[in-house]
Amino acid sequence: MATAWRVGMQSARANLIPGFVLQAAALAVVVSYYVFPGFHAVLERVADVQIRYGIGFSIGLRMVTNGLIPSMFCALVPGLRLRRPWRSFAFLVVWWGVMGAMTHGFYAFQSWLWGGTAALGTVVWKTATDMLVYSPFLASPINAIAHLWQDQNYSWLATRLQLGPGWYWRIVMPNQVPGWAFWAPSVMILYSLPLPLQMPMAALLGCFWALMCLQIARRTPISLDQSR
Repeated sequence: MATAWRVGMQSARANLIPGFVLQAAALAVVVSYYVFPGFHAVLERVADVQIRYGIGFSIGLRMVTNGLIPSMFCALVPGLRLRRPWRSFAFLVVWWGVMGAMTHGFYAFQSWLWGGTAALGTVVWKTATDMLVYSPFLASPINAIAHLWQDQNYSWLATRLQLGPGWYWRIVMPNQVPGWAFWAPSVMILYSLPLPLQMPMAALLGCFWALMCLQIARRTPISLDQSR
């Protein structure tokens, strides 16, 4: 548990400044949406596209922003180059498409459960549900296991061997700790937008998050060996 917490904190600290910059940019987008009519009109066109194509747009958007772009970035940066790049590319594009579908459904559920307004109480309830229920009990576990499977050369046997006693602390927590640090303020910002704009904002923020997940996935097996 201590090792997992340390790995997560290291990842959170390493991405603290770029994460803060990205959150500040997201906040500027939200403020501009409500303050400047011209910018509001531009984002309304994005919302219209989201409404028109629905979950298909969410899937495609995530495949590009969280699968294609991070894969290209990793291919260009020597320190982030992945083994089996074409298989990794296919995995990331497909996986983030799946996550796009799941996130689309969750945001719609949140809007049904708590309402579609940007009132402070609604935003707080959505953020709490996201950070304390959805993320630690669904999104983070399956995301961590999927990236572990990738790191284990797509072997279910090797992956299953890693899922013994304490697997949540060893595998999920290195992902969850920086997730809380980055996504808690981020989702408060995106939940301040109307539902059709939440998914595009999440995709842009998730582009940064995908790069963090890649770094965690590459780092975690080493930390597990060191903890034995």
